[in-house]
Amino acid sequence: MRRGDLPEFVGALEAPVERFAREAGLRLVLLINESGQVLAQRGFARALDVMGVAALGAGIHASSRALAELLGQAGFGHLHQGGAQAQVFIGPFRTPAENLIVIAVFGEDSSIGLVQVFFGQFTAQVAGLPGWSEVRPTADARAFEKDLEAGLENLFGGASA
Repeated sequence: MRRGDLPEFVGALEAPVERFAREAGLRLVLLINESGQVLAQRGFARALDVMGVAALGAGIHASSRALAELLGQAGFGHLHQGGAQAQVFIGPFRTPAENLIVIAVFGEDSSIGLVQVFFGQFTAQVAGLPGWSEVRPTADARAFEKDLEAGLENLFGGASA
């Protein structure tokens, strides 16, 4: 998403992300685009943690999509990694404006089924938000890095570090 669009359109994501996290029992939520630009988060205290998870999440999504294409599929509906203490859900979805990816961490107080149900509601809500329900221009190559940094600055205020 272009730097100039962030304040207007990213602000609309705060309430849906908060609701998704609360209803699905999530510990951490990160919403990024396919480039790894951070659009919303809940539960992270440090920008450095957000940057790392965003980069890893975008890379995992790109890799899994490439693997799915090798298998003759358009992509995976979502990825899930279960663990004893925490589980990770990575769910890509399309809006008219941009393709987005949710990265969510949850524990024993939730389940993959619960996360999937509320993920479906969340994606429908985001796709209908003003700014997300319309096709938007993407960043050009020269502005790419600044636009990535702008996502973190918008969430954490000031330079990302």
